[in-house]
Amino acid sequence: MKSLINFSLIAIFFSSFLNSQVLNIEELKTAPRGLARDYYIYRYINEKKPSKKEIAQLKPYVYRYAGKIKSKIEDKIGAQKQVTLDCRGINANNLLEANATCQNAIVTIKYLQTLSIEKRKELADKFKNVSPSLANFIIGFDMPDPVLYYINTNDTASYLKYYNASRDKEKFLNEHNLTSKFVAKISSNRQFKALINDIVINRKYNEFRHNLIRISSSDLIDSDVAFLLGLNAILFHRDEDALRFFSSAAKNATAASKRDNANFWVYLITKDKKLLKTIAKSSDINIYSLYAREFSGGGKIKIIVPNPKIDTLLNYDYTDPLAWQRVKNSISKMDSAELLKYGARFFTKSTIGEYSYIMEKAHNYKLHFYPTPFMEDIGSDDTKRKALILALARQESRFVPSAVSTSYALGMMQFMPFLANHIGKKELKIEGFDQDDMFKPSVAYKFANRHLDYLEKYLSNPVFIAYAYNGGIGFTKRMLQKGDLFNKNSAYKKYEPFLSMELVPYAESRNYAKKVLSNYIIYLAILNSSTKISQFFENLMIPGESEKFR
Repeated sequence: MKSLINFSLIAIFFSSFLNSQVLNIEELKTAPRGLARDYYIYRYINEKKPSKKEIAQLKPYVYRYAGKIKSKIEDKIGAQKQVTLDCRGINANNLLEANATCQNAIVTIKYLQTLSIEKRKELADKFKNVSPSLANFIIGFDMPDPVLYYINTNDTASYLKYYNASRDKEKFLNEHNLTSKFVAKISSNRQFKALINDIVINRKYNEFRHNLIRISSSDLIDSDVAFLLGLNAILFHRDEDALRFFSSAAKNATAASKRDNANFWVYLITKDKKLLKTIAKSSDINIYSLYAREFSGGGKIKIIVPNPKIDTLLNYDYTDPLAWQRVKNSISKMDSAELLKYGARFFTKSTIGEYSYIMEKAHNYKLHFYPTPFMEDIGSDDTKRKALILALARQESRFVPSAVSTSYALGMMQFMPFLANHIGKKELKIEGFDQDDMFKPSVAYKFANRHLDYLEKYLSNPVFIAYAYNGGIGFTKRMLQKGDLFNKNSAYKKYEPFLSMELVPYAESRNYAKKVLSNYIIYLAILNSSTKISQFFENLMIPGESEKFR
């Protein structure tokens, strides 16, 4: 791998924010809007036990009112009153004058059942020019098979109304074969995409899935749905049909990584080595482009490993989440030229994560930065362990020490507060430990080593370790012991382990592990320990070598 990588090495007042303090109400109100402030509002409510009045004062300052902070606030002061739609006084006689929201809310299957057939025909006629979609819904209601009518008229909205109202979803899907044009239209619908993802990944509703194979791929525009239908065809051993869908997915993919993924499946089916050369030239660095370079002798990978000489940025506390939040809020409004100028100030050893984050954004993510920050604190002399920690950190936080996620995972290694407190107080018994200590790189690396020591008792392949780091070791254990994935006796042996990697049930972990593995290969090379990515794919299928759960 060393010969395949061209490293573009760019030589281009630490304040004590963290003293286990919880901000007061006034500090929270003046803090920058974003996830960092949400985290501290959550801490304040959780630890200071404020009054209902104080919580109510803070509620308008929450940036993302969802998840645990929503639950915490509503547990204390009651659920937020939902704004109800006021459609009082509207009936069949004045429905035409109502707004579109009320019209759609009122004209349901149950409502139409209360009207006479004459009244429904009259209503449909009135809506023909005002709301053709609603008129079609009413017309379809009186057809011998309303759902078939909606499919034939490409009325996806009405189809979904009937689907959502059905008690037996599988029976509903089996009774109505979808046309190619209908699937092409509905494939961009989020609910339909979620349905297809669920039934393919979890291999549900066999009859309906089998019927999907006959869908024409030429009409499909949505790359994600086409890819899922390709996997579905593989699961039914219909390789030629899978080829159609994967080719469509590659053609319509807007992201290079998704195009590489689809093209790789075309290669797996056809064994056309020209495709490997195409994938090897990708602008994206992913497991497929790395694999393609290994077997096609493709071009060198262009990456940037920043190497600043200045230690730290004056008047910027890199361990302060609110300081980073201010930066994020500022750069969200900048164009590329402004980002380049502004980001240059972060070219220091302590802010190389922030620098890389801003520079990638400035270059529209076409340049790939692989920083190696705080190596003096990484806590291991083992090259593989160092590469793994760097691979995880790049994916978790982009090496921003003060990163806070939507679930309030903290720091470079994104530890959840409950786990950080357990390790810090119960396992390592660190005196005076506070969860905000996770914003210190030395602590983040220390905890990562501790957690990886635990995971590596059971897992050795970086892909499985990544699944466990992201989704939990319990999730990984259950998945492997179920026996249908990463099985050397699989009926789809010629497509393994790539098929199993696509069928990991938790989508976030599925994609996360792919990115961590590509990061791992790059960091091994940076640390002068180049390794072929193919060996990790082969190892996944061997119980006892890659993990100890089977």
